[in-house]
Amino acid sequence: MNIEDSPLDEWIDTLKPYQKSTIRALTNQCSEEETAKKWLSAQGPSSTVGFGGVSNPEPFFDRFMEEFRKFICGDEAYEDFRKQLGAESPVVKTIYVSVISTALGATLGYTATLLAPAVAVLLHLVGKMGVNAWCAAS
Repeated sequence: MNIEDSPLDEWIDTLKPYQKSTIRALTNQCSEEETAKKWLSAQGPSSTVGFGGVSNPEPFFDRFMEEFRKFICGDEAYEDFRKQLGAESPVVKTIYVSVISTALGATLGYTATLLAPAVAVLLHLVGKMGVNAWCAAS
């Protein structure tokens, strides 16, 4: 799997406008990984009362990162999805974000739309480091 080193704006241009503006604001304040964590731990409007007690976003983020690592680093569970991406030439960022978000969403039980911003930001990070370096570090 080859993920090109492209500017963050090229990865987040695949997102909905409200997602882009939030991700841009977050990446101005913190790292790519922290941006993904904050996006995935967002609890919605602050004027609403949560149902069922206090939630801890850490376990979900850890599960998300484990599945993302499996996808990027070649785990068999995602082989069919990676083949789908391999058929794309040249790499179309929208398809990468969509396919990976859909694959992870199916495993984690979340919609691809929720996961797409975190996936886009992390693909930018993987592209900067290179897949081998990212897999060795994660």
